[in-house]
Amino acid sequence: MSKVWFITGTSTGFGRQFVEQLLQTDDKVVATARNIEAIADFKLVSPDNVHIVPLDVTDKDQIQFAVQEAVNRFGRIDIIVNNAGYGLYGMIEEYTDEQIRKQFDVNVFGVLDVIRATLPLFKKQNAGHYVNISSFFGTWAMPPFSLYAASKFAVEGFSEAMATELAGFGIKTTIVEPSVFATDFLGHSLEHTERKPEYDPVYEAYNNGISSLKIGDPVKAVKTIIEMINSDNPPLHFPVGSFASHSIRNSFTKRIEEINTWEKLSADAD
Repeated sequence: MSKVWFITGTSTGFGRQFVEQLLQTDDKVVATARNIEAIADFKLVSPDNVHIVPLDVTDKDQIQFAVQEAVNRFGRIDIIVNNAGYGLYGMIEEYTDEQIRKQFDVNVFGVLDVIRATLPLFKKQNAGHYVNISSFFGTWAMPPFSLYAASKFAVEGFSEAMATELAGFGIKTTIVEPSVFATDFLGHSLEHTERKPEYDPVYEAYNNGISSLKIGDPVKAVKTIIEMINSDNPPLHFPVGSFASHSIRNSFTKRIEEINTWEKLSADAD
């Protein structure tokens, strides 16, 4: 039986790859983007299996409209991929108030608002799957991605709780944690702060590290994510790419070591 996918942020990157790969199957796709001209070509590939809807995830009215359009067109939604988001690049001191709020409006509140708008439908169906795109930076952080990481930490936090909240309604939740892939994330989608020169050594250290990192193939990444989603028992967390798995494991190992080191003093608070 074919499934109906509702995907945010499909004009570039993972979002576009999801649509392109799913349209090679019998599944139906509701493809959304702020600029629908950027995704008009999807109709040429499979006009009967794709429905294009404008959607800015910071606009609640547009979210409600897009969800209703999906139901009107295909009758249901089976899988929601909360993919829309972007990166903010800079140091804590450099971010403006507007940049901080915008980062959370898109990456956190946008995801929450899509979930809240579709939850009544999933509960009525007694089925559904939320796929929330986080990042390996949703489990550990480094400059110059502190605020981006903070937004993804937030996604991880509410996703873990909602997985338990919604399981009784037949609703699944998966947090996807990609490493670095050859998308627009590090290009024009990345918003920069106005740099302060005293942080040049930190930027240099980051640039040296990223230059040696193997950048992944988004085609392969999305293929693995779709395979995971279509599995019989999808996980709560899904790191994408070997570097994601390695770095998350390394971060958690260090955290456990730190807990063990300070556990005796911590227990004195009991």
